[in-house]
Amino acid sequence: MAISEINDVVKKGQILLKQETNEIPVMFYEKNLERIEIPWHWQEGLEIGIVLSGEIEVSVEADRYLLKAGDGFFINMGALNACRQMPDTMGECMVKSIVFDPRLEQGSQDSIFYNSYIAPLFSSDAFKGTELSSETPWHKEILRLMANFWDTCIDGNTASDSEAVATISQIIFLLSSHSAADPRIVSPKESRDADRIRIMLSYIDEHYKEDLNVSVLSDSAEISESEAMRCFHNMLGTTPIQYVKNYRIRKAAEMLQVSDEKIVDIAIDCGFQDMSYFAKTFRESKGITPTDYREKYKR
Repeated sequence: MAISEINDVVKKGQILLKQETNEIPVMFYEKNLERIEIPWHWQEGLEIGIVLSGEIEVSVEADRYLLKAGDGFFINMGALNACRQMPDTMGECMVKSIVFDPRLEQGSQDSIFYNSYIAPLFSSDAFKGTELSSETPWHKEILRLMANFWDTCIDGNTASDSEAVATISQIIFLLSSHSAADPRIVSPKESRDADRIRIMLSYIDEHYKEDLNVSVLSDSAEISESEAMRCFHNMLGTTPIQYVKNYRIRKAAEMLQVSDEKIVDIAIDCGFQDMSYFAKTFRESKGITPTDYREKYKR
């Protein structure tokens, strides 16, 4: 799909930038984090985001970034990451981001640009992500390029595919240049922990409706219970059971926004067998009851 074919009301979707014989998929997202929380995940692409309103916490593996409107973030391919509205803050919290695969950029993997800038960035175990401060010159330039890219592709429909690809190239150049200048060394142990966490998070995603405990999760990654506890603490800053509880609450909140099912059925479908415990846990997490949450956010 060429840029000229993008409807200007689209705020979430994909376009394909055509670069000679290659098509570069670019995903566009605009989210209100007052309504949703982006759970721990990873993606096969680079992500760049801008905070439009409110305050957010972006987690990239063991690092945490507290961002305000005007700031942004970069997340490298394959890095564990999560994003949420800052606790104890209220009101609209808008974030927009783009995700693209740099391996498809500039066509051939034998090109000078690919080998000089894309490959080092993509293969780096040190540069998992960073905040993009509106007060740091090279950060500010990336945010400007990203905002222009969004405006021309989604809102303006005026740029050609070649111009959009050139903008992506500038972003990659800046990221690669500065990541090489001051990399954070990631130990083999951290990389191993991240791999184990991915396995356990994938298991939770598939089995969250079932009875889960530390033993089950550690078995899924073929490690001891103590190792599972350590991985969750070091990488995600929480315990396995607390993560499962938060995951189920988030799923329930999503269903309350879009489903007309009875609240008790939603609770059961999300892995809660005790309605009183579900109501108590939901209120502790969201600050309001499931009923009030549905009334406030039902789409």
